[in-house]
Amino acid sequence: MLQLSRVLDMAAASGFDCAGVAKAKRLDHDALILQQWLQLGHHGSMDYMTRDIEKRVNPEALVPGCKSVLVCLISYHKALHRAADAPFISESGLSKTDYHLVVKERLQQLEQLITAQYGNNVVSTTHQHLFCDSAPILERRWAQLAGLGAIGKNRQLINPVFGSFVHIGILLLNEETDKYSSPFEEDLCSDCRQCLKACPTGALRSDPFDARKCISYLTIERKEQLPEIYKKAVENVLYGCDTCATVCPYNIHAMPTTHTQLTANETLLRMTADDWQQLSRRQKLKLLHRLAKDTP
Repeated sequence: MLQLSRVLDMAAASGFDCAGVAKAKRLDHDALILQQWLQLGHHGSMDYMTRDIEKRVNPEALVPGCKSVLVCLISYHKALHRAADAPFISESGLSKTDYHLVVKERLQQLEQLITAQYGNNVVSTTHQHLFCDSAPILERRWAQLAGLGAIGKNRQLINPVFGSFVHIGILLLNEETDKYSSPFEEDLCSDCRQCLKACPTGALRSDPFDARKCISYLTIERKEQLPEIYKKAVENVLYGCDTCATVCPYNIHAMPTTHTQLTANETLLRMTADDWQQLSRRQKLKLLHRLAKDTP
């Protein structure tokens, strides 16, 4: 059996800002909410959301034998000085290194520490078991269940210390711990409505949340033609949207990240609108760590 305190020490030693462990279980209520959301079509062209539903809500369906969900957070908040005429890029796209690589490298280090202490049977040898935006798993819900924060009105995970500019890494373990982290139950938003008021397209004011209106969706995920009503909202946006996060009180007071790989890429910050205009779509995606194999 794993010792919770020891596992959390290992997570800190691997470079994560905080971590928690939740007992693996099927998320029945989340499954219902997800199905209703999909039926409304609010996922837009994110067809991958409709696949592997059972894996998305049940970690044991994703990794047979899973008993514990280890969740780790790492801050990527930046002190930014943007070029005045540069198109907007969200903070997650401005890191020096692709955050997927950063988080997975640290998860691999954490796994090595755990298996060295407890043996290789702690992790699956037949299924992928560490993730950062790379599997059908409800990362924010598991972070909340692992005691790391609340899912706010901006639909992001909000940690009381690090705010919502955090990347989530998950390691699924085939062993129970001597005890589990307490789920985070505090309502961090209370009567605050700053993010709802600031949302440029009203996506957050839709009930339930309508991803098709979100600027992050419109500039990153959208495959269909851009609706005329949103063209003005995205005319100077290259990648993502941080509006709802920027106005959140927990981010206003959050300290910039100390992780060098996730600090700002100064080359990107110095680029002007003309600089970006001269690049092909492929070159832009490469700079933003979003280069897909089938990108023309």
